[in-house]
Amino acid sequence: MMQDSLFLQRLRIVTLENKIAYDEKFHKGVNIIRGQNSSGKSTVIRFIFFALGGAYNDFVPEALECEYVMAEVSINENSIVTLKRYLDVNAEQRANSKSPMYIYYGTLDDSLSDKKKDAWQMFGYNTTSEKRSFSNILFEMLGLPEVKSDSNITMHQILRLVYLDQESPTESLFYFDRFDKELTRETTAEVLLGVYDEDLYRAKLDLQSVQGELKESKGIIKIANAFLGNPMTKSSVAIQSYLSNLADEIAGITEQITKIRESTIEAKVKTREYEMLQAKVSSLRMQQLKLENDIKSLEMEILDSKFFIATLSKKIEALESSIATRDYLDKLPLEYCPECLSKLDPNVPEGHCRLCKSPIDNTQGKAQALRIKLEISFQMRESEQLLSQNIEIKSKKELELKSVKSSLKIVQLQLDSALKNVRTTVDEQLDQLIQTKGFKEGEILQYKTLLETALQYENILKHHDELIKKESELTRFIKAKTELLKQRRLEVDKTVSQTGIYLLKHDELRQAEFQSVDDFTIDYKQNIAYISNKYVKLSASSGFYLKMAARFAIFLASLKDSDMRYPRLLFSDNMEDKGMEENRAKNFQRTIIKYLQETGKDNYQLIYATSMCAEEYDNDKYVIGEKYSEKNKSLKNL
Repeated sequence: MMQDSLFLQRLRIVTLENKIAYDEKFHKGVNIIRGQNSSGKSTVIRFIFFALGGAYNDFVPEALECEYVMAEVSINENSIVTLKRYLDVNAEQRANSKSPMYIYYGTLDDSLSDKKKDAWQMFGYNTTSEKRSFSNILFEMLGLPEVKSDSNITMHQILRLVYLDQESPTESLFYFDRFDKELTRETTAEVLLGVYDEDLYRAKLDLQSVQGELKESKGIIKIANAFLGNPMTKSSVAIQSYLSNLADEIAGITEQITKIRESTIEAKVKTREYEMLQAKVSSLRMQQLKLENDIKSLEMEILDSKFFIATLSKKIEALESSIATRDYLDKLPLEYCPECLSKLDPNVPEGHCRLCKSPIDNTQGKAQALRIKLEISFQMRESEQLLSQNIEIKSKKELELKSVKSSLKIVQLQLDSALKNVRTTVDEQLDQLIQTKGFKEGEILQYKTLLETALQYENILKHHDELIKKESELTRFIKAKTELLKQRRLEVDKTVSQTGIYLLKHDELRQAEFQSVDDFTIDYKQNIAYISNKYVKLSASSGFYLKMAARFAIFLASLKDSDMRYPRLLFSDNMEDKGMEENRAKNFQRTIIKYLQETGKDNYQLIYATSMCAEEYDNDKYVIGEKYSEKNKSLKNL
């Protein structure tokens, strides 16, 4: 199973004068940026945070002389994309923390030579109903679930547990945000720990909606029961039976009136009434025809949309199959020369041809395939929205058609009656019959209104029963899912806790409580980490060590647990904050790197800045760039 990963391969910072301020390549494993204090090490780390989607604006004056930053990243080890963000410095000398991100599907070098107009795609910081944000795109690439709620999980929120900074308070486990919410922290942690379930989240939203509808439904039923006192007015069957009897009575009276008029004098039709009814029937028939045509058109559009969505879905499946095939073929080794059949030298650097030793880049095709997949996914979303809208419009048109047909039937009956209803010189018997018929017709109109009310009442009761059933089903589903995730959360928390205890017990003998610790807890909602005694008084350096142990414990646990969604990346701008002694800081570096080496894995990336680099790591295998100082700072050409 491929684990979620986000690895930085290259960072390039460009000045306002279009000069290169910083350009270094990074690698999987441990990356150390070392140098004296105030030499720009932390500035480079903050640029990484900003480039990956972090909301940061408090850059030092030297950094504000830079125009933009580019980051070449490997996503899930099968696609390479390049990200670019501009600082957009304002009059108050602050960068725009929510500046948009430009994404190029390929390497940084390829992006510099690609002159096509649409080579770069721009995405804003915030998601709108019409446009997707860069967080949406990166989440989709990483395979992270999109959380659509008040918790507002973005790349910035994810990076708050990936970036270990020196500016946040020691007691703040997450990167500090002024307007932070418990729900945001808890949901972010659930996503990264791999215990966030989209089906459960949707079920909870559905349950809230159903319970709201149930409350409203109960209120409507209560009002209806008070208004409809007579049990008959609540029964559509009883009313329809009564209407049928009335219709039979009217038919009998109409027949009597016709016979009387035929036996007296020649009848005259009430022309004005007849013409009015005839015009009304004609109008209703036109409405009926238009609605039927509209519904047929919508049915064709719905059919087209379904076919189009199915076609796009097959395209996505084909692209995913193509990507998987590329990954499989890339792993097939060539052991013998196809020309002379001699055995080939196996000691060839990774990413090079075993025949001619030339570099091979198989990532571009995958990146383009990923880009096409994302574009098709966006088309599918738009088509699904259009399909949903058309289905809803069709449903409304069908209800409107039903109403028009009902009205047409009534008016047609009245028109038929008008044709038959002729007047004579009228005797007492005829007047009585006409009067009785009028009363009966009026009664029919009243009971038709009552019938509509009764049908609405019965529909409300039916819908209420359906809501109760749905509430019960959702409650059972949520309970079962929650129990499963609870067990999963206990397993993850145990792995993180054990890793944290390991780091504390391998500290230099500076805090006695660390050596005897047997319980280590991280409370993401409350934004703290603590040992057995929650209220133990720690020194400033031990408090910082505890925070580092917590953050590194999450990172290291993700290497053991393949179901965690943590991106196997951690970057820190300080490993010796709050007065930590040099020996203690170096011991922590050794403990971490030894632990990483003992995992036997290389699918991780640790980037940290330090002014106290352990001597055995001060070499090309680990260090990135020069050794910075007051006279040789990280940012050049300023």
